[in-house]
Amino acid sequence: MGINEFFEKVLGQKLPNQYSWGCFVPARNAMCLTIWQEEISHGRVEVHSETPYRTKAGHINHNWTARKNDLELVQSGVATFGVMISCGKMIDEDKWNIMQLNSHQIFKLTDLQFDNGSQKWTMAVDLCKPVMVEKVCFNAEPALATIAKSKLAFITVSKAIKLGWQLVGLNETVATLMLNSKQKMTVSLIDGSYTR
Repeated sequence: MGINEFFEKVLGQKLPNQYSWGCFVPARNAMCLTIWQEEISHGRVEVHSETPYRTKAGHINHNWTARKNDLELVQSGVATFGVMISCGKMIDEDKWNIMQLNSHQIFKLTDLQFDNGSQKWTMAVDLCKPVMVEKVCFNAEPALATIAKSKLAFITVSKAIKLGWQLVGLNETVATLMLNSKQKMTVSLIDGSYTR
């Protein structure tokens, strides 16, 4: 099974294009990103580089731009999972092709961090605790319980949910909701204000 088929048939969301690096999966309210096994080091894996990847013609690769947009969702607290792929090559080789895909297990990605030296974003990945594909989703129940601690935020989120928005993420400062997996709204946990 190829990566495109895996995203569409197993995760339930077609990739934006055949070379895409992952996407938000509305049916699971989760971000699913491809991660290279060869790039895992000390329990962390690169999920984005601030240095744009360029095409042979020198243009910014549109998949790099899409991943940057995906990173904004991750930063807003959307549950993130890594789909493990492997190129079967040494890291210093220029071009990587997917040689292997782990289609039975996915890995929870947590603790997004930016390294100023390398200009790369990484996330923690625990290879000893794989997640079965069926369990890949955002659990809104505990998030709603946290939001309820802020009356103003809870009122705003509740109204949005009644209008068809789905709660897809939560971090220390905002709740993130999406409408039809196209529109994004964040609600402040401090004052209940929202931004779209």
